[in-house]
Amino acid sequence: MLLHKTMDLLRLFTPARRELSVSEVAKLLTWPKSTTSRSLSAMEAAGFLDRSVESGRYRVSMQLAAVGELAKQATSLQQMARPALERLTAATGETSNLVVLVDSEGVNVEAIESPQPVMHMGSVGRRFPLHASAACKALLAWRPDSEILSLLQLPLARCTPATITSPELLLRDLADVRERGYAVNWMELEDDLVAVGAPVRDHRSDVVAAISISAPASRVPRDVLPAIGAHVVDAARALSRSLGCPSC
Repeated sequence: MLLHKTMDLLRLFTPARRELSVSEVAKLLTWPKSTTSRSLSAMEAAGFLDRSVESGRYRVSMQLAAVGELAKQATSLQQMARPALERLTAATGETSNLVVLVDSEGVNVEAIESPQPVMHMGSVGRRFPLHASAACKALLAWRPDSEILSLLQLPLARCTPATITSPELLLRDLADVRERGYAVNWMELEDDLVAVGAPVRDHRSDVVAAISISAPASRVPRDVLPAIGAHVVDAARALSRSLGCPSC
């Protein structure tokens, strides 16, 4: 069996679809049932799949799951992101961050700090409100409005005088983010803090993280935001390509 067919078959197994019968696989892949049966038997013999004695359905084997866990540890998102973050900090001179969505907050999971004496410190583990962070806006912007509203902690807390506290205005701001390709936080989270964030996509083109830079507002005039945004977008796309994004 060709390798690409093996991968097509393995991709059918998901957390929501842990077991499959011969008929289900044949239907999903539009393969003849006889070909499907032979392929599944070959993958079982190779140790990739296990077959239930009771139901005859197939599932991913413990042997393959162990290999997957090893790959996960060796290619963690933080490890893969670090080169892009280092290049971003070198290009902008500012602190770069990797942020992921956890429940209804953004969490900083990796950071490269600015070499400048006055800087914004990238605190790994810090949590951010979704409506007041450039990285979090990048995490939200490409989701449906209904999902965005379900993720927000209402009423939206005012962190500074510039914080957007209206859900309607936030949705408009996120529409601008989609049009630009990057998000901006201009002193909405902290006084004298500016940040620019862009989405990171996985092999399905889903947004799974965001890369951002953060800096003192006193050092970042508004007219340089497009140039900074271009650097941030480039870094996010580089990481997305490493994650297998087909359109990045």
